Amino acid sequence: MNDDDFQHVIRRVENNKSEQTAMQYVAKIRDFREWLQDRGSAFEEADVINVENWLAHLDERYTNASSVGKGEAALVAAYDELNKLIQAGRIEGDNSEWGRFGTPAEQADYTPQDSGTFKSRETREDVEYLKPAEVDELARNTDRLRDELIIRLLFQTGLRVTELCNIRLNDVDREERKIDIRGKGRKNRAVYYQPSLDLLMDVWLDERRPAVYYADESEYLFPTSHSENITRQTVEEVVREAADRAELQEVYGRNADGHELHTVTPHVLRHSFAMAALDNGWDVYTLSQALGHADAETTTSTYLHDDKERKKRAFLERGPATDD
Repeated sequence: MNDDDFQHVIRRVENNKSEQTAMQYVAKIRDFREWLQDRGSAFEEADVINVENWLAHLDERYTNASSVGKGEAALVAAYDELNKLIQAGRIEGDNSEWGRFGTPAEQADYTPQDSGTFKSRETREDVEYLKPAEVDELARNTDRLRDELIIRLLFQTGLRVTELCNIRLNDVDREERKIDIRGKGRKNRAVYYQPSLDLLMDVWLDERRPAVYYADESEYLFPTSHSENITRQTVEEVVREAADRAELQEVYGRNADGHELHTVTPHVLRHSFAMAALDNGWDVYTLSQALGHADAETTTSTYLHDDKERKKRAFLERGPATDD
């Protein structure tokens, strides 16, 4: 990629972010490009290993999870813009694999060594997950049918945000209520949604989606007026705004950049799916397969928090007892 093409990507990031965020992102994006060039690699040819190795480099340099998170977010934004530019024919490049598995930044899965410096929104005791009734309230507080479908689909399937963004039309089997998913690490799986989503899915596919600007040239389930498929940032905004209207949202702190951290996010819906599934009697192995985890140990460590209320119910309702 020549300097002009790279600058085109930078301008796109700057135009789609606030001034402060753009300044921070651009610094990280330029740092990543220089890091690649020092190793004889090009920005447009970077793969998920390059991204994860650079994140590890940031982790070692700054020794805090905030810098790593900022770096990852910057690359997600950069490669999202690069992908759009390639699709539009403005920049030459091979993004054929990105459509199937996500961009290199979206595929990256790096956990900072000092993860304790991030106050995890998923593990706060008072907002670990939403109950089904709260998710229903969240979905009812959307402006558009598409947004309600997205929230309910995230909850009923436990999908990651990038997985939802990358659903193609031919991945959806309405008769079986099945969606084929291309997961992280090329770990593919099928998820299923409930009959309660039939009407929303039918109206979206048969009536609303065809009216979207990019629908005719898009193979994705959720095209938008700006691109062939919805972005992670848009999904996050949909959830955040619905939570605000439903009065479920809280700000529990700020990150190192001063940006607010919210309690209700798309990942909280994934967590909510997991907890609801466990409450409905799912075993950990089945849940692990549904979530696309590499093994059941990941599921246990990620989703089986010390939920005092759930433990209390288990003792009272299903605990062993003698006759007297």
